[in-house]
Amino acid sequence: MAQVYILGAGASCFAGYPLGLELWRFIRDRPPIDVTARERAATVADFVRRVLEVVRQPEPDLPDLEQIFTLLDLAEAGTDTLGLGRLGWRSLRPMVMGTIADVFQSHQHQLRDQLRDVSCKAAKVLDAWVSRVHEGDTIITFNWDLLNEAALWHREKWHYADGYGFTSRGAPSGCCSRVKVLKLHGSVNWAQSDEQDCEPAIQYRRDFFPRAPANDLDDYWRTAEELNDGRNLIVPSYLKDLSSNRLLLKLWNQASDALSTAEQVTVVGFRLHPADALARQLLGCAMERNPNSFPIRIVSPQGGADDHWDEFCRRIGRDCHRVRLKFEEWVLQGHSRSAR
Repeated sequence: MAQVYILGAGASCFAGYPLGLELWRFIRDRPPIDVTARERAATVADFVRRVLEVVRQPEPDLPDLEQIFTLLDLAEAGTDTLGLGRLGWRSLRPMVMGTIADVFQSHQHQLRDQLRDVSCKAAKVLDAWVSRVHEGDTIITFNWDLLNEAALWHREKWHYADGYGFTSRGAPSGCCSRVKVLKLHGSVNWAQSDEQDCEPAIQYRRDFFPRAPANDLDDYWRTAEELNDGRNLIVPSYLKDLSSNRLLLKLWNQASDALSTAEQVTVVGFRLHPADALARQLLGCAMERNPNSFPIRIVSPQGGADDHWDEFCRRIGRDCHRVRLKFEEWVLQGHSRSAR
């Protein structure tokens, strides 16, 4: 049975990654070690401070970055009702995303060390999760982190050479991933030479994928990191423009194909905000083409009032089956049942 898993931030928070409103605090409170990255982070912090003076938030320590970045994108597009255009979003935008990449990579490094203790809860969750994912399955994730592919690599179910939905530059030949991980908002370890590059190199692969072969491109992309300053990630904004990046266009098309032929779809930790038009169109159009009759399974501890899946499923003619558990609870529960 071909299964598609759709993952949002709620599927990574068990490992210390942030939920939406926690993103800024996560970035701000983890200063990078590298001097250049630290200077960039300081510039980003000052920029966000100035934005928050204009775009007031109910909880300043938990700002809605998607709302804020959407307003900044609108200002750049000519709809500037708050005077945000003067703040220089166009030049600061890649610096924001570069800082996010720095912090997420740093957190994955720390997590890697923690996971060496197989008795820790996060290690148990990841082991149970990888056991649930089978050959032919597709993971569609809106997260930037490396949590899934690092765990799948460890169990030899996935390879960076082809498992992202593209052939990575400099990767060994003859690799064949049993599971595909489609990262629709980009990934903190991709290094595109430009926005037309559909075969990016994989940065720091020996750091995150132990026993990966060394390659001169690793060293090259370390020194060329600034050239790829945040271009590999989609800004958390509701005005997403995929047309500028051919690689992401291809990945969204692959996600559509996977959804349109899936025999089961499970959503974890993804709220499907009404303003996220791209994601709603992707899911709506793909499920409309899918001839298989099955309910969409929503794994979330909250009820339907806390996300938008009940209404969305009604509109596309699908039943919605709710599993009121956190991601880690659902994974471990299923693992314990299969072990008996």
